[in-house]
Amino acid sequence: MRFARILSFLLFLTLFSGQSHAEAPKFVEARLFSPVTATGKADVVNLALELKLQPKWDTYWRTPGDAGLPPDLDFKGSENLKGFNLQYPVPHRLTVSGLDNNVYVDQVTFPLAVTLETPGAPLNVKLKLSLLVCNEICVPEKHELTFTLPAGEAMPSTDAALYDAALEKLPRTVMEGHSFTSSRLETGADQKTVLVIEAQMAGEPSPEADLFVEHESGTAFGKPAITFDAGSGKTVFRIEPHTSETPEKLAKDLGSSEITLTFVDKGIGFEGKMQLNAAPDTAPKPMSAPAKLKEKITSLDIGILLGALLGGLILNLMPCVLPVLSLKVLSVVSHGGKDSRGKIFKNFMASALGVLVSFWIMAGALVAAKAAGSTIGWGIQFQHPGFLIFLIAVLLLFAVNMWGLFEIPLPRFIAKHATAKHENEPTLTGHFLTGAFAALLATPCTAPFLGTAVGFALSRGAYEIFLIFTFLGLGLALPYIALAVSPRVFKLMPKPGKWMITLRKVLAVILLATAVWLGSVLFRVSAEPALDAGWQQFDAALIAPAVNEGKTVMVDVTADWCLTCKANKKFVLEQDDVKAALNAPNILLLQADYTQQDDVTAQYLGTFGRYGIPFNVVYGPAAPEGIVLPELLTKKAVVDALNAAAGE
Repeated sequence: MRFARILSFLLFLTLFSGQSHAEAPKFVEARLFSPVTATGKADVVNLALELKLQPKWDTYWRTPGDAGLPPDLDFKGSENLKGFNLQYPVPHRLTVSGLDNNVYVDQVTFPLAVTLETPGAPLNVKLKLSLLVCNEICVPEKHELTFTLPAGEAMPSTDAALYDAALEKLPRTVMEGHSFTSSRLETGADQKTVLVIEAQMAGEPSPEADLFVEHESGTAFGKPAITFDAGSGKTVFRIEPHTSETPEKLAKDLGSSEITLTFVDKGIGFEGKMQLNAAPDTAPKPMSAPAKLKEKITSLDIGILLGALLGGLILNLMPCVLPVLSLKVLSVVSHGGKDSRGKIFKNFMASALGVLVSFWIMAGALVAAKAAGSTIGWGIQFQHPGFLIFLIAVLLLFAVNMWGLFEIPLPRFIAKHATAKHENEPTLTGHFLTGAFAALLATPCTAPFLGTAVGFALSRGAYEIFLIFTFLGLGLALPYIALAVSPRVFKLMPKPGKWMITLRKVLAVILLATAVWLGSVLFRVSAEPALDAGWQQFDAALIAPAVNEGKTVMVDVTADWCLTCKANKKFVLEQDDVKAALNAPNILLLQADYTQQDDVTAQYLGTFGRYGIPFNVVYGPAAPEGIVLPELLTKKAVVDALNAAAGE
């Protein structure tokens, strides 16, 4: 169809080349309108571009498909217009002779958010609109439109209902029960490559359901084959790229980069972005275990593995792991420089192994939960009272042991390894348990690089989850490993003495304080969620209308067990200058409390490819899809995002 349409377009130009005196017929009626009667006081006003096409004619979506051109808007000559954002309703797939175009037929209305240079002043719009419209032939059309919105109070206009109806046809970025979970390329024995998208759906897609794929390379994708598992809600889309490239060349073109997915069913759209694992999985071939391991590792982005390693290392500096530092400190000073190198090596490698085993257990639990269709994410075990009670008990055990008291009878196995062989020396198993405990306490924190690595892992299969969690564990264990292989530092440590009794009691108080904090988290897990002052309860349905009204929206996903969230709040969000920016009159603050299990919040995080918190994103007229902030907030990052989203 692409070549047929282009050929028809050339023939059309030939037919009219000798008739320049005659005006070409128009197949589209175009007009601008506004849902309000005046500009009001906001920085952004809402307009809309309405197109009415003659029967059997169509025009194109922002990503046309195998042929076509998207609408082109030129606002030169407009007055008081600083910028604009055109929003696209869900498209319709038109397939002819195996080629696919993404089009609009009959009528379409594009919501248009216009940023004003001078809020409150009149707006005079001059629009030069270029369209490609097609039937059996394709015809370029140009329309020159004008529209004036006077100054004054912004009251609903006679077109307000039409504008609201247009908003309903925009794809939603959050929809209850819907989330995209993974994407990959697969190449079969026939050397045909398909894009495989996995998703969770609230119900079975109808026969008319479709999935539109967009990638910066411009690669066109065909209509998906859809399978649905009613038990788990898992939906799989298998989509053939329209290209003659080899699987290797296609993987290189697509790269490990972001794709935009728009699911449409019965006119309702759901849109999300995710990282594409573009290294194609080929048909299985017999190979040795080492060869399989090498193939799997090389298929992963090495940057992701390095990010996981660095993220795990940085976790050692996060507040979640600080209570375990008391155990580390006591373990280090207890050597006093007297132990043999072999003994030091074994003790610290035991701690490193404890970290790794703990991460492997977490990976296994996440793989099992994912296979069962449950919500998965980094740190979600802190949403379960049983896990919190276990941690509190372990902390109390360590604290009482360090205080030198054991009034509570302990099981023989625990007493054997939690107590020392002599006054200051933990057993080898004790070192192992210390490492495992450090890993468990690390999970409420999200460090830089860690969020990307965990999101990549949890959107993929069991092998990727285990491999990336291994690198996370290695990162957290690196200090232990470094001390094990280079123990010269112990020669500088003070000799054991009575001063250690005081140190043990001080460190025991730190562990007790951590147990008290976990007790408060346990209480909150069983209580009603509470919001911080000035924040409203998160509801994704509030975001788009607020942005269309010219407002800036900040979403904060937090939890009582997330110490990084607490640090962000204390050192950034509650600072006077940031607080003043957040409390501006044109800003909506939405907060999602993830202390308890919440599938809606989990699905919202999944639309951004995130599986852990803290998570903050800022929406606005200049950023309707959101600006995602780093895990560790800074004042500059928050204020810059607010300004950028507002178009300032």
